[in-house]
Amino acid sequence: MPRRSQARSRRAKRLSRGERASRNGGKSRLEVASLYAHAADFLQAAKSMRSTYRSFRPARLYLVCHSLELGLRAFVSLAAGSFDDSRRRAGGHDLGRLLSKAQSLGLDGLIRFRIKEVTEIRKASLYYARKVFEYPALAEALRGYPKRPDFNALLAVADELIAAIREPCLGGG
Repeated sequence: MPRRSQARSRRAKRLSRGERASRNGGKSRLEVASLYAHAADFLQAAKSMRSTYRSFRPARLYLVCHSLELGLRAFVSLAAGSFDDSRRRAGGHDLGRLLSKAQSLGLDGLIRFRIKEVTEIRKASLYYARKVFEYPALAEALRGYPKRPDFNALLAVADELIAAIREPCLGGG
């Protein structure tokens, strides 16, 4: 196992064993596992929609962004000790705020995103939070979706995130 993976695994095991708040006990643990399972499922659906099309493909962007949102929420819930805390304090559907919250709670101990990756997450958040991936946005379409994020970059980021948080979220320690 590469050195980076070993270090990540040790940090994940510590987090899953108890370096988290335990206010809600089993209920909180179930919520985290459920959020993780949903995040992984949305990621799998996004992966199935890979294509070479360069045009705006909102469904696949929605799927990968939703996977990111749920994955970040799973981590925030784990670290904060409550799904309610993650919903109230992490900023709605704003992926940038969720990422910042997760990083403030120790996500960087499991995975460190590069500047380009954070930039793509923030670009995606502009559309995702405004539901541009879910409903037609005529003004944005007429401009050609100039701030559209790169699907493949987001897919790689989501894949890394889901892999990094798997062990702590599912309690594999």
